[in-house]
Amino acid sequence: MEGIVINKKRWLLISLFAVLSLLLTACGSSGSGSDSKQEARDVGIKLNSGEYIAVSKYDDNEEKTYLKLNLTVHNKSKNEISISGLDFSLYDKNNEKIESVYVNPPDEDSYKELSGSVSPEKKASGDLAYPINPEEKYELHFQPHIYDDKGNKQKELVVKVDPSKYKNDTENAKKAIAAYIDNVFLSKENPDFKTVLTNDVIKDSQKFDEELGNQLKEGSEEYKLNLKTEKNFIEKYRIALNRNIKPTYQIEYADAKNAKVMVRFKNFDSSDLYTQTRKVSEQFVKKNEKKYSYNEYDKAKKDALVYTINRIDQILNNTKLSNDSRNYSITMKNVDGKWHIQTTDEDMNSEYDDLLESFVLEM
Repeated sequence: MEGIVINKKRWLLISLFAVLSLLLTACGSSGSGSDSKQEARDVGIKLNSGEYIAVSKYDDNEEKTYLKLNLTVHNKSKNEISISGLDFSLYDKNNEKIESVYVNPPDEDSYKELSGSVSPEKKASGDLAYPINPEEKYELHFQPHIYDDKGNKQKELVVKVDPSKYKNDTENAKKAIAAYIDNVFLSKENPDFKTVLTNDVIKDSQKFDEELGNQLKEGSEEYKLNLKTEKNFIEKYRIALNRNIKPTYQIEYADAKNAKVMVRFKNFDSSDLYTQTRKVSEQFVKKNEKKYSYNEYDKAKKDALVYTINRIDQILNNTKLSNDSRNYSITMKNVDGKWHIQTTDEDMNSEYDDLLESFVLEM
């Protein structure tokens, strides 16, 4: 009898393991893994990294911050499987489901949506973005498109998501472009450039001065203006820009490595600029109508030009701004924790060239 009892115990254990084995085969299991990685028989999922991104939707001017998750799906089965954002569900502490959002990145390197198909015994990686509370913790559930012979779905795999592990540095992208424009174009001392910007603002500011000087020379090519007049023009021109131009900044897309920031401002109205310039020139004529003889026409014309140039601040301060804002989409790269604004020809950044030209007004 004792031997029979032992055999029955062995039989019960064998039966129990057999049932468990069938269940695991039929429905899959959450399997082994850690908080960021889960494996089942036919599929695995791994949370590789997370980072905050800031995005402005085309139909909404409001910047919104999301947590971007980079995930890898491992297809361990013998059949191809399809994946999309709909296969993933993020749940908060109240078991409320949070939908992923569509992101339109500046380039494929910034954001690659997790979707498509995974060949047998291969892996695929991609990104998903979610609106979250940085102070809460979440669970990401993955329901793969894998079924057994009876039509039962593979069991969901779950990984933990802790947003507090990831740093949000997107706001520094706006600080960087604002510091650059303040220091380079508007002669406004903005100390942020020392901490968030890698560009050589002194060098770029000198380049802007050269552009202003070239514009002045082109407008007065008949006459050779002295260096003092040129420097006076540049100084007063910059002061007038600082007083009148008030840019605003909006992040189109920003993550830890790449950013695209919209610079928006109202520039001087070109028609009114011409009117105000003409008024100053006429002031000179009224003040000096009996000063020059007929033979001194060229001298009078040059003196009138210098008179007008030296009052560029007065002209710009009296010129109304355009009714419409101009928009410039500026790209940036993060280098060792600081932002670098793409400004050179090698960067292929035509928007920066347009921004620079917008500050160099045609008189």
